Amino acid sequence: MGLKIKNLKIPDISPLDFEIVENGLYGVIGRNGIGKSTLFGILSGEIGFSQGKIESGRVAYLPDVESFEESLKMKDYFELLKTKEKDKAKALVSIFGADTFQKKRIGQFSLGMKQLFATILSFSIDCDLLIIDELFSGLDVSKKALVYEEVKKVVQEKIVLLTSHNLKEIEHFCNQTYLLSESGLNLVTDFDEAAKEIGYMDVFF
Repeated sequence: MGLKIKNLKIPDISPLDFEIVENGLYGVIGRNGIGKSTLFGILSGEIGFSQGKIESGRVAYLPDVESFEESLKMKDYFELLKTKEKDKAKALVSIFGADTFQKKRIGQFSLGMKQLFATILSFSIDCDLLIIDELFSGLDVSKKALVYEEVKKVVQEKIVLLTSHNLKEIEHFCNQTYLLSESGLNLVTDFDEAAKEIGYMDVFF
């Protein structure tokens, strides 16, 4: 159904008017503290708003791999999924080779394991809009390749918003990228200029 934002006001930023009509992978970048997490929280329904209108359908958002309960296992989270979503999750566990650590508690996971689990969980959820924070962070080259192949399938079915501090990653993988700043949410046409706007250290480290 697409994503439509009309006259949405978040602190310190001009009202947002924004629309994505086609499925695909879209980058959202901005300097630290500008309001990306606030925007994503509003889109996912975790944060309320007093001005504006949003049309997005069902939204799934996994903001931070450290938010998982460390005493649980992957299967405990999969139990919260619908039957179709569980089937998808099980298939992705096999595709990504996550079956080697699925019996461990999340507190025993490495960063790469947590990132892979977050990817499996988010890709399994039946939604219209999927928001992902740092998709490839913590993954080795071989796992990144597997995840990207799956991303190409996911974006055929839904809109995916991806944020990352790695601007080269965003530039390479996304269909389009938008810069969040005090002036609003604007299409990036020059990544060098976007890097200057964000700050080199924020982008690459």
